[in-house]
Amino acid sequence: MDQLVTHKESESEHKSLADRLAAALREEEFVLYGQKIVSLVANPDERPFQEILIRFQEEEAKLLPPGSFFPILEECGLLPFVDRWVVSRITLWSHLAQTIRPECKLPNNSINLSTTTLSDQAFIEHTRRHLHAAALPALTLSFEVTCDSALEQFKGLQNLMAHLRPHGCGFVLARFDGSKGAFELLRKLAPEFVKLSPGLVRALGQGSTGLSRVDAINRECHRLGIKTIAEHVESDQTITQLRMLGVDFGQGFAIQSPQRLA
Repeated sequence: MDQLVTHKESESEHKSLADRLAAALREEEFVLYGQKIVSLVANPDERPFQEILIRFQEEEAKLLPPGSFFPILEECGLLPFVDRWVVSRITLWSHLAQTIRPECKLPNNSINLSTTTLSDQAFIEHTRRHLHAAALPALTLSFEVTCDSALEQFKGLQNLMAHLRPHGCGFVLARFDGSKGAFELLRKLAPEFVKLSPGLVRALGQGSTGLSRVDAINRECHRLGIKTIAEHVESDQTITQLRMLGVDFGQGFAIQSPQRLA
């Protein structure tokens, strides 16, 4: 009996949070953060770069990370609407920043896309409309897609890239593990950036094998004209190793924790 009551309470809490998230999306109660992706090579002209992260402000001063509410948004079919909301907010934020401080370079904002968004034609039209209205320079928006999502919605992603690249959008292929299949995907899609999987970055601390693997992946990406990003960079030692290997960008708590967008 106790287990049944607990199960019903859990279901009730789940539905309550789902309803709350749907209302929050309508009322724009999500909060955007940015985490710097910094250049690791000596290039003073490199444009600022950041990954856009979303949080849900459940209560005052209480922010929920995406892992706690994205599964519910996915279950309710709301993730494409979240992705559209992020695009509208970032294009507005960028337009205001450009208006207030025209002398400053706008950052390249990397926005994570859900798998379902990759086949959503409405997302393409929404993004084109907002980019046109904001009159932003190229590479103000990049879209980050995991290898798994790219495989699942390959045709949709190809269509998305074909329609949004002419409007100045870039693409990041994330969770890249350097496998044969991952490189086949990379060659077909030719994104502007590759984000190395956290496992590859962690392997740098495990000796020469990890260093050699990242070095080989980095060289091949550069040969294909694709810039590399290492995420989950957690120590100064890792930064030094990445610089030695010539990896283009780094991201992680050793560089900067996520900051709320002004």
